[in-house]
Amino acid sequence: MLDRLATEVQAGLHENPDPDAFWPTFATQSSLVLEAAGPEHFDWVSSEVSSILMKHGISVPEA
Repeated sequence: MLDRLATEVQAGLHENPDPDAFWPTFATQSSLVLEAAGPEHFDWVSSEVSSILMKHGISVPEA
């Protein structure tokens, strides 16, 4: 699932680099990955999701 998320991030940024369009889609996709991880793997998967973003030079927006 993480590989697929990484591919979708790259494709999504290529298709539409506008952050306002990127974040809602990414939030939905990453939530599915995190939910599938379950509590025992949540921290590791969350770290991997952050690494995917960092690899593409994306910072999580301030809340």
